[in-house]
Amino acid sequence: MLLKEDIKFHLLNKSISFIIDNNKDVSLLVEWFYNPMEQFQMWDLTHLLTIALIIVLYIFIFIYRHRLGAYRKQIRLTIGITIILSRISLDIWYVTTDTWNLQHALPIELCSIASLAVGVMLLTKSRFLFETFYFIGIAGAIQAILTPDLLFGFPQFRFLQFFIDHFLLILGPLLMIWLYDYTITKLSILKAFITINLLALIVFMINLLIDANYMFLIHKPTSASLLDLLGPYPYYLLSLEVIALIIFSILYLPFIKKESSDKNIT
Repeated sequence: MLLKEDIKFHLLNKSISFIIDNNKDVSLLVEWFYNPMEQFQMWDLTHLLTIALIIVLYIFIFIYRHRLGAYRKQIRLTIGITIILSRISLDIWYVTTDTWNLQHALPIELCSIASLAVGVMLLTKSRFLFETFYFIGIAGAIQAILTPDLLFGFPQFRFLQFFIDHFLLILGPLLMIWLYDYTITKLSILKAFITINLLALIVFMINLLIDANYMFLIHKPTSASLLDLLGPYPYYLLSLEVIALIIFSILYLPFIKKESSDKNIT
């Protein structure tokens, strides 16, 4: 009888331990997925290491770009699907964490639009999307990586999704340059500038309809930001137009020599 009781007691202890361990695992998973107490700190060690890792990955891919050429279709399609799924995963996160709302969660911020556009560009090899979102995507993603509008710190889902998404947003156009020899011309700057203004006009009208402030087209962020240096509303929007042209021109610089040589050949 004692042996049977000991066995029952042992099995009961194992069951309780199993339940406790499972509860701990669930608790850790919940905290990883959504924990507002674990906040992002700009320019802390984690942020700096993340930036460094992203730069190292770009350098690594560039160095081995010729070897990757044999798998360029698989790489292109994989990155294209991944960046679209990344954006969809953010919508799932909004819904499951009960943080979705019309004024903040629509995919009409500039980087969200760019992520979807770059995903489609990679899947279709669209040259128009490449030319326009080479500028829009890279310029926006660099700014986002350096000065993230992010509340959740490492290693939470939102932190990982944010940096992976912006890493791929830059990588997408670079892959088309490194693996498919796509190129940029002066006309590409004009295409990108017209596109970003058309997008801003559409988003501005949506903002008015739903009382939102996507792309900060209605007013500046309530917290301190770089926009504070660009003057009051609406003048900071004009300042952003000038800055966009300057950044687009800088991003065009690597292609000047190639465009000149192409003209000489023709």
